[in-house]
Amino acid sequence: MKKLIYGAGLLVLFSACNQNPSTQNKTGGTISTGKNSIPYVCPMDADVIKNKPGVCPKCGMKLVKN
Repeated sequence: MKKLIYGAGLLVLFSACNQNPSTQNKTGGTISTGKNSIPYVCPMDADVIKNKPGVCPKCGMKLVKN
C-alpha cells in the first residue's frame, strides 16, 4: 500500500514539474504598450489580447476594453 502511495506522489510531483508556462502571445497579434493603445481582452479567455475591438477566435465572445 505504501508503494502505491509513494508511486502516486512521485507521479504527481513529476507531472507538475513538467509544465512550462508560456509568455508568448498565442493569438499571433502584436501588442503595443503606447499611451494611445487600449488592449482588448476576451472575458472568457484571458490569453486572447488584441489592439482593436473584435471577437475572440476561441469562443466568439466580443472583446472588451482592458
